[in-house]
Amino acid sequence: MFQKYYNHTDLPIPRVMKPLNIFSYKSLYYLKYLFTLLWIGIFFLANYLAIKNLTPQKILLKFLIYSYIILLTLAAVVMIYGYFVNGRLQDDEYTVSRWLLGIAQSPIICLILIASEKLYPKSIKS
Repeated sequence: MFQKYYNHTDLPIPRVMKPLNIFSYKSLYYLKYLFTLLWIGIFFLANYLAIKNLTPQKILLKFLIYSYIILLTLAAVVMIYGYFVNGRLQDDEYTVSRWLLGIAQSPIICLILIASEKLYPKSIKS
């Protein structure tokens, strides 16, 4: 996107990025939202399958689903707030929203839930 925006043609484009070179800057800018949703879905599915196959605790799957719902809701609320209050999506609200979506596009939630698996039965007994 940097190369498209500033018309830098002197920098080499990595082979994996060449298919995206046919798009305009504006198209790439709006495609990033689609790619974000796609990667959130991929990571949710990977996290879901990891927890399902690695732990016997089915409650952790509910925690995973609730975590994603909360992250996506918070990110959407922050983006909507930034859009309606500031009239654009480029201020601190965008940064917070991207940070929240970055968590959703990572295995962090899954790792925390799997690590906390042993804590759950202890809390039931006590």
